[in-house]
Amino acid sequence: MSAFFDKNSHQSAFADHEKGVLMTNPTELNELETYWASLPRHNGVPLRKDVDPSEMGGLLENSFILERVAPGVARFRVAGRNIGRLIGIEPRGLPITTAFVPQSRGALGLHLEAVFTSPGLMELNLEAPRAVGQPLLKGKILMLPLRDEHGGVSRALGVLVMSGIRGIGGRRFAICDDAEPRFVPAHGLRAVVSNSTIDKPPHRPSLLPSKGVTTDRKKAGDSPALRLVVSNP
Repeated sequence: MSAFFDKNSHQSAFADHEKGVLMTNPTELNELETYWASLPRHNGVPLRKDVDPSEMGGLLENSFILERVAPGVARFRVAGRNIGRLIGIEPRGLPITTAFVPQSRGALGLHLEAVFTSPGLMELNLEAPRAVGQPLLKGKILMLPLRDEHGGVSRALGVLVMSGIRGIGGRRFAICDDAEPRFVPAHGLRAVVSNSTIDKPPHRPSLLPSKGVTTDRKKAGDSPALRLVVSNP
């Protein structure tokens, strides 16, 4: 499983000794959602086995797959290298709450349950609070439900994007109170007939409903969000 995000991944600009990094990539939320929406569907939700890393390209460094292990609890099955470098610890096998401040963990659990039990896609606005040697970061997380080999919705494909200077040490995130979560139930999506191959024609129209759903996606922190550029002090 650990090789999932190593395959065809682009070279990261992170290095362990780098403390000042401007992270920018304005399109990864849209790209991952478009990829997920293009997968074959089983009762409105794609299968985990249909997620193909070779189709994800540069998204791999900042993407992850979660496994639901209890109500409101999910752990990282696999995670892109930039996520581990950002939070300062290898995330695989850890609860996703490890990456969040204690005050946001209860709310995160509720949002996770919506992803798995409704099910549906969830997009949250995040920030990494200021601390000594750690400037404020702004960003977003997107979580998209997947079915396991038994047909249950116990997996989620996601991406984390942040904008700002990483600073010293691992960062932890808070869910922003001043922005509404974006949630789209999977039953609102048009089912796609499944087959042994993944049909993803280029520029396929989004399968997400537009009525009554917030689809206007601003860049993380209203500024470019996650490719890593060294900031020389």
